[in-house]
Amino acid sequence: MVTRRNFLGAALGGVAATVALRDALAAGKLAWTKPIGLELYTVREMYAKDPAKTLQDVAAAGYTEVEITGFLPSQASTAALKKNLAAAKLTAPSGYYGMPKTADDWKKSAEAAHALGLKYMVTGNTEEMGAAGWKKLATLFNECGEISKSAGAQFCYHNHIREFEKHGNTTGFHILLTECDPKLVKVEMDIFWVYYAGEEPLHFWREYPGRFPLLHIKDIKRGVKGSTTEFPNPKGPNPFAAVGKGRIDWAKIFAHVNEAGAERIFVEQDRCDAPILESIKESYDYLRKLRVA
Repeated sequence: MVTRRNFLGAALGGVAATVALRDALAAGKLAWTKPIGLELYTVREMYAKDPAKTLQDVAAAGYTEVEITGFLPSQASTAALKKNLAAAKLTAPSGYYGMPKTADDWKKSAEAAHALGLKYMVTGNTEEMGAAGWKKLATLFNECGEISKSAGAQFCYHNHIREFEKHGNTTGFHILLTECDPKLVKVEMDIFWVYYAGEEPLHFWREYPGRFPLLHIKDIKRGVKGSTTEFPNPKGPNPFAAVGKGRIDWAKIFAHVNEAGAERIFVEQDRCDAPILESIKESYDYLRKLRVA
């Protein structure tokens, strides 16, 4: 039987649902609904002292994935790393490895990555070189891409700043993206370094869509003067900010991550003003709540 109370309750419930839907649409959708990861280089000093506790602290900050790095001492022990990750309920889909000089160097890294079950293998270059050097790297990376594929992983190149230095009418980044096989060699774009080099991520995503499955999410402070040849002075002012505290428009970035082909994101902060665990928690909370139109 429909009573006046039931009728009014249903009507008011419908109004509330409509208001809730309107507010949700006005606020936009969540910018990133997949897991948020942390690059363990951020907590390298803590990790060196106590790997197991550091991973527990990373998980407590909200992260469910990590990118391991060759700087971590316990990476030599696959069993220990797997045990500590499992205990913290973390997964490691990606690993950053040292820059290979030869394909044989990369085979050794691929063996380690395969033992850990990694889906992505990443490396990066910080050395200054000319166009010929970048072309030589492109040839090597195609070989490394085949090796990674055989190990069940995707090879990815991590940019810094020197990729964007001009060499005539081209850059190292353009050389890599045009001369590497797009199936064998993809990119882990570090958003901070792109802006530091005076570039715009969306430009590359539109020119080379789907080539950027991994993103390093880290912010740059307002007023920081960048370069394509000189890295920040490690003893100078800290140019890195917690995500959402710098000058990068993250809503704009995440509104276009589908163009990038982004599958995983990893927060990274090379240097922190606040205690490290506070900074990574602040970055996680910002990203988890971030919405886009």
